Amino acid sequence: MATDTSKAPWRKSTFDPQRPLRGQRAGWSNSRNARGHGSPAYTPRNQPAVEALPPDRDLFENLHPTPLKTLAKVSASRGDEDVRVTDYEYIGSYSWTGCEAPTVIVPGAPRHWLNRNAPYNVQPDFGLFFIDHNGYKMPKAPLVPLVAAVTKRVETNPEVEFDWPSIDFVADRNFLRKLLRWVRNEDPAKDFRFDLELAGEKTVLVNRYEARHREQYNGRTYGYNFEKSSTEAAPGCQKATGHHRIAKYDLNGLKMVVRFEVDACLPPTRSRKSIDIEMSKAAVEEVAGLLAAVDLSSGTSSTSQSPFNLNIIQGGYEAKPPTIMELTTRFEGRLKDFDWEDKYNQIFFSQTPHHVLAVHNRGRFSEIQRRKLSDPQFQDIDKKMQPGFKALRKALGTIQQLVIENGHRGRLTLVCKDKELKVYERTNQDSCLPDHMIALFD
Repeated sequence: MATDTSKAPWRKSTFDPQRPLRGQRAGWSNSRNARGHGSPAYTPRNQPAVEALPPDRDLFENLHPTPLKTLAKVSASRGDEDVRVTDYEYIGSYSWTGCEAPTVIVPGAPRHWLNRNAPYNVQPDFGLFFIDHNGYKMPKAPLVPLVAAVTKRVETNPEVEFDWPSIDFVADRNFLRKLLRWVRNEDPAKDFRFDLELAGEKTVLVNRYEARHREQYNGRTYGYNFEKSSTEAAPGCQKATGHHRIAKYDLNGLKMVVRFEVDACLPPTRSRKSIDIEMSKAAVEEVAGLLAAVDLSSGTSSTSQSPFNLNIIQGGYEAKPPTIMELTTRFEGRLKDFDWEDKYNQIFFSQTPHHVLAVHNRGRFSEIQRRKLSDPQFQDIDKKMQPGFKALRKALGTIQQLVIENGHRGRLTLVCKDKELKVYERTNQDSCLPDHMIALFD
């Protein structure tokens, strides 16, 4: 969804339309959306009482009590090269659906930007939103849809190949952002955890671990409803609840596969006949029928399914990289305090070309600011961020070496608490991918 940096409890989230509102809860949340004080408090009346969510997960769940080591922060050296993203390539995408059984549309599609003229009004956000959509749908195997989407693209496109053994890291953008905040020693300190596993000779599989997979919004933010009011679903993706995109790039010698959520994209032009065919009425109806069949079957299926099970429905289209957008909302009274450095690292790690900052006063959006990743403002920020990027690159090298040293039976976990990053061993040998996916890296 569109990030509302006014008073939202989470940096990235996607609305879960099937669940109601519940009261605010505390936890070891590592979100960055709570920065600033944002819009004036808005408290709705007559909100229904709802069922509570499960307790937050323990940061040290299934870990041995004694850490293997503590990672020291590294600093950039004068001779270090600037960190650049090169050889950027789209390699896959998918859209989650609201089906009870884990189901994705591949390649899916982002919502289409409507380019509405301001001013216009947006209702406040109420309800449960996804913090980690992949973790909620597949808590024991959040990387499965990533690998499945890339594999499906290779299978359906004879001209497309992908060399998994050449990859150094498979991770969410969230991992890079949190690690960057640690090396930069940012305040306020945010605790986090990531579970690691070695695949093949050198590939580090990074699994996101959140205290909770969803969070409630209680009317103080407008990010979700801004997105809903400013975009429309792509044909064939009307049942989608969130779109994820996967990119491959080189980060100063490290080959990265990075997954990230996409808020919107510029709609395709009508002259593109191939997309028109893919998005035809017949195709849309076929996707709807398949989703209905999945819903019906999931209602009668066994509860003892494998944690790796994932339904894949073909639909949508491959949105081109130059069309991808990041949406952010901000209360006008806090506009001067907007953290552009934090926003830049978000779009840098995904190379998102378009950024929208929508300015509002209690949901009255009066200004829609549009910027490009290549704009001088962002390039100036890049120069300021380079010491942090360089330190991050060194930290990634250290982490990869640790994982390789511990081998395929090693199950290491990074835990950052009170700004200290420690390495722990997990108490089980569970793999984050099924055997046939692990074999792709050999």
